[in-house]
Amino acid sequence: MKNLKLLIIIFFITACGKNGEKTGSSGEFSFKIEQDTVTIDSKGKLIMTAVNMVNFDLNPEKDRLFCFDRKSHSLEIIDLQKLVLLDQVEFAKDGPDALSGFQQKLIALENNKIFIMGLEKSGIYTTEGKLIKEIPLSPKDYQIPDHIGNFGFKNDLVFLNDSTILTGLLSVQEIQPYLVKLQLGLRELNLINFDPIKDFEKFKIELENPKINYFGKIYHVKVGDKVLISSNFVNEIYLLDPETEELTHFEFKSTLTPDTKSPTYKSLVSTPEDFRNEMRIVEEQIEFGKWYWDDHNQTFLRLSYYRIPNQEDGKKANVYLTVFDQEFKMLGEMQVPGYNKVPGNLFVKDGMIWFHENIDDELGFVRLKIIIG
Repeated sequence: MKNLKLLIIIFFITACGKNGEKTGSSGEFSFKIEQDTVTIDSKGKLIMTAVNMVNFDLNPEKDRLFCFDRKSHSLEIIDLQKLVLLDQVEFAKDGPDALSGFQQKLIALENNKIFIMGLEKSGIYTTEGKLIKEIPLSPKDYQIPDHIGNFGFKNDLVFLNDSTILTGLLSVQEIQPYLVKLQLGLRELNLINFDPIKDFEKFKIELENPKINYFGKIYHVKVGDKVLISSNFVNEIYLLDPETEELTHFEFKSTLTPDTKSPTYKSLVSTPEDFRNEMRIVEEQIEFGKWYWDDHNQTFLRLSYYRIPNQEDGKKANVYLTVFDQEFKMLGEMQVPGYNKVPGNLFVKDGMIWFHENIDDELGFVRLKIIIG
């Protein structure tokens, strides 16, 4: 299918910079948004990513999109410059090159290599499906401190270098106030105290039987040699130096949305139905998304949103865009006009936010181009 481009609608807003901890005033700042929609030329093939884009990443050059489809067990490679499907590579289900039966995460690496995290097996593969190196990501592969209970590793992880991963501990029973550095070659686990996560206890929802806790989402984004840590609960971030373990805290003030979810719901419930009801209350409050670095404008971008209540599918929302500079100063914010869906899977490239979109069973993207000044 030829690229479909909708009529561009240009919006403009002038916003003043806001003060936050470690930030300071940034003066006047303005930006505008151009919106369009494009589709990917499938070359007559069925692109599975059109239906479901879950395990995906851009290559370091940001001209290729890698998407792994669990159902077809194949990697789809898309040229984002020409907007065309390049290849569909089926990966092995058995043998030495086999993947885990359930894939959880894909990270694109240098030189056409990808990391695929799975429940039973994780490893670095070529884009042709050959296993280069298996990566130990099961807790049994590491020496676990006695005071840590049952846990898994979170799939929101970052490679600090070729042999070190930073991630968090995942437990349905309790909050673990730690980040972990995994020394892959040595199979060593180093705990990093992350006490701020204890502040999220006030937001948790606990189901008594079976015991399940909801603690929200924690996002990790590599920024140079540091890691930016944020939450869906609050309008703030932490910047971690993995070497010194030093944390720097930044808070922000919005004039358009609250700066935190309100823990006004029940924190302890006895039935799964009550648990789902309280979760709906949480989801209708402000939701802060992951941070993305925009190479083109040299800024960070973050989306937040309110779900519009009483919607049958729960997919309608008021969406807000916030822009930050390299020093994590909040420059400006706006409600995104013309886009009223809960942001799904997305990425940032060429000064644009690319939202995954199924257009008549073809892979498409709604793009918001950020123009500063």
